[in-house]
Amino acid sequence: MKAGIAMGLLLASASLQAGEAGEPVRFPATARVVLDAEGVPQQVQANPKLPSVVRHAVEERIARWRFEPARVNGVPKPGITHVRLKACAIPQADGGMRIGMDYAANGPGYADDALRLPPLPYPPLAARAGAEGSFELTVRVGRDGRASLASVKTRRGSVGDFRHAMEAWVDSIRYQPEVVDGHPIETQLRFPVAFFFETRTASSPDPRTLDARSPECAAAAGQQDDPMTPVVLDSPFKPLSTG
Repeated sequence: MKAGIAMGLLLASASLQAGEAGEPVRFPATARVVLDAEGVPQQVQANPKLPSVVRHAVEERIARWRFEPARVNGVPKPGITHVRLKACAIPQADGGMRIGMDYAANGPGYADDALRLPPLPYPPLAARAGAEGSFELTVRVGRDGRASLASVKTRRGSVGDFRHAMEAWVDSIRYQPEVVDGHPIETQLRFPVAFFFETRTASSPDPRTLDARSPECAAAAGQQDDPMTPVVLDSPFKPLSTG
């Protein structure tokens, strides 16, 4: 029996060089976005770990977006937010590459230009006992970018088997906080995690496992899109247009 972990915040991992010709390759993409007081992007910096062709596509796309600006005492202010995208590269018959992307969320960004969260370990005692569980975490991101576990909502299983592991994992995460009028702000995130033992075959995927894909990628793969994406509970920058 193989132990596996499904985490709602993690996007499907793939290299742009992976996959056979014609197959869509899914990957996460992020960008730092500097906004003026009207919510118009003034600078978009795609994650430097992405290939240059992807960075260019991300920056060009986000530059056309518009956000509701942050307000201080009712007055709109400039600021900085971080955007997460579900992206997909689809090889074309002429040898080119079509890049598809969809907005996933915006809020604080991962520190050190990380594209993904660190892995969440399965607690050894819980694994030996065969314990499984799924939970909804509320995570507080401080002005210093440190994360702390604010609350846990149990969906299935006993939280006592997994609380220490979840707290330690959240404490290890570092973020780049959002900025309003030159000052970093606190933010809260909510996302699901699950611990389970994988006994499935490749032809019967577990529905709890996230398979994040854009509608373009879903169409290319002949499958429907049903991702679980993180919810940023209190970012002051609300997207108005992501076309």
